[in-house]
Amino acid sequence: MSRSLVRSTVLVAVIAFSAPVLASGAVMRHLKLVRSFPAADTVLVASPEKITIELSEAVELTGAKLTLSKEGGAPVALGSLRREPSAPKVMRADVPTTLAGGSYSVSWRTMSKDGHVVKGTFGFRVGAAK
Repeated sequence: MSRSLVRSTVLVAVIAFSAPVLASGAVMRHLKLVRSFPAADTVLVASPEKITIELSEAVELTGAKLTLSKEGGAPVALGSLRREPSAPKVMRADVPTTLAGGSYSVSWRTMSKDGHVVKGTFGFRVGAAK
């Protein structure tokens, strides 16, 4: 058998075995943050009424968590975490109290369809910029 024939056969085999994985998107897609409100590093003139996280895949609420902390680590109570009824990629929690001026940190976590835990953190400020 010639070397070029062996190479061609190996190449065809690699493509044939890789096609189902590539077609499913398992290799090419990873759950990630698309956008948030408040957006990372923004300054709001007023306290937000809710914290919203939009992800690249539908949100799995089992094991999902969204926390808000004031600068210095003091936690801020949020309403129940829920999925937006008309947008399955969006999870949100109401902010039932008016946030005082200052810096805040949002931490989130959820699980992707393949079972991997995905998480992130971002900050925003309420009131005048420093």
